[in-house]
Amino acid sequence: MPLGMRTEMEELVRAECTNWTLRGGTVAAVLAGAWRKSPPKLEMPAAELNAVIPLLLGSGAGALGWWRLRNSGAQFPPFSQNLQKIYMYYAIHAAKHQREVAETFAVLRTAGVEPILIKGWAIGRHYPESGLRPTGDIDLCVSPEQHAIAQSVLNRPDCARYCVDLHHDQIRRFEELSFDELYNCSELVELENTVIRVLSAEDHLRILCLHLLKHGAWRPLWLCDIAAALESRPSTFDWTRCLGKNARRANWILCTIGLARQLLGASAEGLPLNNRIANPPKWLVQSVLSQWEAPYERNLPLVAGQIRNFLREPTAMLKDLPKRWRNPIQAMVDANASFDGMIRLPFQVGDCFARAFKLLR
Repeated sequence: MPLGMRTEMEELVRAECTNWTLRGGTVAAVLAGAWRKSPPKLEMPAAELNAVIPLLLGSGAGALGWWRLRNSGAQFPPFSQNLQKIYMYYAIHAAKHQREVAETFAVLRTAGVEPILIKGWAIGRHYPESGLRPTGDIDLCVSPEQHAIAQSVLNRPDCARYCVDLHHDQIRRFEELSFDELYNCSELVELENTVIRVLSAEDHLRILCLHLLKHGAWRPLWLCDIAAALESRPSTFDWTRCLGKNARRANWILCTIGLARQLLGASAEGLPLNNRIANPPKWLVQSVLSQWEAPYERNLPLVAGQIRNFLREPTAMLKDLPKRWRNPIQAMVDANASFDGMIRLPFQVGDCFARAFKLLR
């Protein structure tokens, strides 16, 4: 297709991805600007789009793909109806999820617990329509003093229908601020005639970045979340609070913002542009695009039955090893390493041995 027929954003994404993974770059091109009310027109050969539709569907980004495609004015390729179907499914499920979020807040407040909603609807509200982002667990952050009370309430039979997650490793491991400090800067927003508490824009963007990195950035939807958070931030946004006092983690966050800018065309207006945002490390970009070629969660936990099979058939363990191998992003985050380093394999090997030792214990 002639270069003139492609949008400037798609050309930029494709140019950056030319020397890296092909399908991952195509996923990035499809999702560029997809979180906006008026996304850029998608002009792409049908065969190229069809090749990544399963990846979009499998990673939770199918509705965003449809959002761009529906406004393209082009003839829809054969498999695009699957994108439309998932968009409609997400829209129906979003209404149910929003009602459950409001009910969960009401139930917990009757027990004196005041939670903070993170991810999920807290970031989904910045998308132009509720059906553009899939909803899963209700991710709540509660005070350590109220954690046991909250869990006991949620364990009641009448609360069994609420899928609530109170455990957030990215907060426990990486967050410098206490719950009270997060709470004091949190915001109240309305949902289903109920007031919901969400993190401040600064704290939420930081946690979204750390969540993406902790999971190896395998899901392109998470980078769209970061792009949406960036472009919806208030004029009073405090970058000092967002980046925190830990220089290494601040570097991680800046690199992640750089990924959103470079791969998805997130707006750079008002960003504290520096080298990390303008040029995230090439290995980081390559690793993300490689993940997006097969955007499915890896590093699955081992269960007792699998371990017994490995003891009986050692070759099965070798076949299963790629599923346990950390990608470089996860390995370096687990080791609290700097993204500026060029050597990543030792961190992956070290992580493998550490987890193997833990399993043997």
